[in-house]
Amino acid sequence: MKIIVMGTGGFAVPSFRELVTTGHDIPGLITMPLRSGNRNPQKAGIPPIRAVAQELNISMYEPENINSEEGLSLLNQWQPDLIFVCDYGKILSREVINTARFGGINLHGSLLPKYRGAAPIQRAVLAGDEEIGVSVLHITPQMDAGPILARWSYCPTLQDTAVEIEERLAREGANLVVQVVRELESGQITALPQDESLSSKAPKIRKEEGMIDWTRSAREIIHQYRALQPWPKTYSHWVRDNDSTVPPVRLILGPMKEETAFSDREPSIQPGTVIRSDKTGFCVQTGQGILRIMNVQPAGKKQMTAEAFVRGYAIADGDLLR
Repeated sequence: MKIIVMGTGGFAVPSFRELVTTGHDIPGLITMPLRSGNRNPQKAGIPPIRAVAQELNISMYEPENINSEEGLSLLNQWQPDLIFVCDYGKILSREVINTARFGGINLHGSLLPKYRGAAPIQRAVLAGDEEIGVSVLHITPQMDAGPILARWSYCPTLQDTAVEIEERLAREGANLVVQVVRELESGQITALPQDESLSSKAPKIRKEEGMIDWTRSAREIIHQYRALQPWPKTYSHWVRDNDSTVPPVRLILGPMKEETAFSDREPSIQPGTVIRSDKTGFCVQTGQGILRIMNVQPAGKKQMTAEAFVRGYAIADGDLLR
């Protein structure tokens, strides 16, 4: 099958490789243009999907707008059987979709109709979902709203961050994509419409979402840490000696684990209060439960263990994180 691949981010790489490996004709990769500031390979590195295209000797195209006349002309020249889209960055017009005999399919990092949008994996982890997965769907001009062709899911552990989860979903999603392509070729595909009443949005992560609200539960803060790796990470401000006249120090915190051996907070202890600070590190009171901090990165410094931070910075019981 002649397949045009549209992808920009790393989530698309395993599927791109698998479509080539399984013998499909891939005349070109369409990807978003590099922005200013990302054109120095020595500084930023070549995006993974571009590196794979170079490795496999596949032509690469970067139209500013694939829905333009230029984009349509390019696709009509190829006359593809199928368009495969993953982590691309643009919603396709109906005219673009119709250039392919089978239309387009998309690999999306959620169990649709939940988490339509740019950050499905991070939003699922942030919400504390126990089951996380991927969906392959027929593309329509509406974002992530087309009928579902296949899904795969699993239950990650509390130690799995969005980084590890995304890597696994990308690998399993690649197998799913090849399966769907095979079923399309044979005419044995089943498409299930999405239940709009169950849909939810997954907007881009904002930097300020990394700020920890210590009135939340210990488990919710752990989910926040897991979801916001590698960016923007979880952070707080240390008020030394609980003295508001001393400038606070910005700290990037994590990983963290819930200290189930300790009881939930007493009403007299303010969430964000440092407790049980000793040579092994320190814990922080939350709105429900206690968190042990494993690593700390003070602003402008390198990451260190919580034990090293206690020794070097003398954080003490009663100090406040906020």
